[in-house]
Amino acid sequence: MKRSLILTLILGAGCASGPAPENPELVRVERQLSELYRPLAALVEESRLSVQDFMKKEGRQQVLPSDREPTEAELARWIEKFEGDLMPRNERMCALIRGKKDLVDGEVPASWTALVEHQEAWRAAHEKWKKEGVKYPFHSPTPFPRSLERELKASIGKLEARRDGLRKS
Repeated sequence: MKRSLILTLILGAGCASGPAPENPELVRVERQLSELYRPLAALVEESRLSVQDFMKKEGRQQVLPSDREPTEAELARWIEKFEGDLMPRNERMCALIRGKKDLVDGEVPASWTALVEHQEAWRAAHEKWKKEGVKYPFHSPTPFPRSLERELKASIGKLEARRDGLRKS
């Protein structure tokens, strides 16, 4: 009787310690996906779709006419679009990159750095125009990194495969 009571207490204590600790690598991959890669990809896609929608409404392949100077109305619509929609989203993307760069394995991708440079240059040029009237073409002097969305999707795919492998092991 004593023996079975001691055995029950020992086995019960082992079970009472709770579930096995989570795999830290799996936890990190889940955080990478949920806190950085997926939110950033969603913002990039939202931005692309927003620009496409704007161009469709304007009836052209560029945000502003390429064959002539924009009219005041065209320019006003574009400024309203980028001040109220694109720049704030770009700022959120950059804040995400800066705030979660610890979740990047290795170096921050070049396309991410290019996005930050794109937004910083655009913000600086636009603020200078607003404050000092310095003319600029109403877009960033550096291009938006076109490979960003594709690279994010590829990274998400690799992280999901890594996560799935870690879950099986």
